[in-house]
Amino acid sequence: MVTSSPVGGPAERVPSTWRGPGREAYAPVWIAIALAAVLQLVTPSVMDGWVDLTLCSLLVLALVVLVVASREDGRLVARHIHGHSTPARRFSQLVIVLLSIANLGTGLVLTVEILGDSSDFDAFDLLVNTGAVWVTNVIVFALWYWEYDRGGPGRRAEGTGALPTAFVFPQMADPELAAPDWRPFFFDYLYVSFTNAASFASADAVPTARWAKAAMLCQSALSLSLLLLVLSRVAGLLG
Repeated sequence: MVTSSPVGGPAERVPSTWRGPGREAYAPVWIAIALAAVLQLVTPSVMDGWVDLTLCSLLVLALVVLVVASREDGRLVARHIHGHSTPARRFSQLVIVLLSIANLGTGLVLTVEILGDSSDFDAFDLLVNTGAVWVTNVIVFALWYWEYDRGGPGRRAEGTGALPTAFVFPQMADPELAAPDWRPFFFDYLYVSFTNAASFASADAVPTARWAKAAMLCQSALSLSLLLLVLSRVAGLLG
């Protein structure tokens, strides 16, 4: 896509973007949040088991409120994101913050357990706990990317996102790769988050906004820290 300079300068090539309104299914987002909430029950607790149970209950409650707040056409629950809703976005942000705090706390407890002299983690516990933290980390960052790119999913669904895009997907850079009304959905951000956590570099979208680059940097650092923790523990078990 080529646009002219506002001051009469040479034409400038900028990434294509999605066009017009559209809808996004809520189901993948619900499933991801529910999975992250359940994973909190199988990881070490910050204080006690009831803390994990309480947090999981709060996440489920916030998710239910989010679904009801986003309902459309008189339905009991929302099936699609079709437009911007301030209450729905506030609850969505609350869910993401709760998940972020929970996973950060779990990661810190796991670090202390692994590095502690009295750690009784066996190979199975190590695999389950670090795997749960890593998967939750992928989901949490996918939610951050999805929630804040170009004003949020509601703005993107309306086609009214005034903010510049934070991620340039191949379909946006080359319109021939997708339909004219293509737009990134949650799964696209989940894929970006997974590849960034697995290979420390996105295999799909290119971050353009500084906040997106900073978030991906933090995610890669956290994944690398988990990997180093596991390797150190494995070395200890073998020794």
